[in-house]
Amino acid sequence: MGRIEDDTDHLAKRLLGSYTIEAEIYQTLLNLAREQGAILEAGDDIDRCAALFSRKDELLRSITRLEAEIEPLKRQWWRENAGLEARERLNGILDCILATIEAIMDQEQRNEQLLLNRHAEVEADLAHVQRGSAMHHTYAGDEPLPRFVDIRH
Repeated sequence: MGRIEDDTDHLAKRLLGSYTIEAEIYQTLLNLAREQGAILEAGDDIDRCAALFSRKDELLRSITRLEAEIEPLKRQWWRENAGLEARERLNGILDCILATIEAIMDQEQRNEQLLLNRHAEVEADLAHVQRGSAMHHTYAGDEPLPRFVDIRH
């Protein structure tokens, strides 16, 4: 009986450790998404914002690798009868991960809206510049500018 309990405790510790690492990675992702949002809100360096995408991609790949390692442990976890305390601790970590994922999704939606707003602003500015450039080309020739004629006479 003691061997099974030891195996279950060891399994619980491994799962809890892996999910704790995963929770930390998700928290880092949330922090990066918030940083991107702050950059977009301030209209700061878009290159810096774009650089964060590659960092986020690295973290997502880490989560994928970690999940692949966790998968066999999860299957074993469900086959064995883990104690109530271990299940509660694991559920607590999973709840934390879920809440962080939801916060990431909310922040990413805000960031997407900020990007759309920024895109619309740039398009409007570009259209204004293009109109100004077209007017400049129209009147930049050798022909004199048209004069207004007073028709009250």
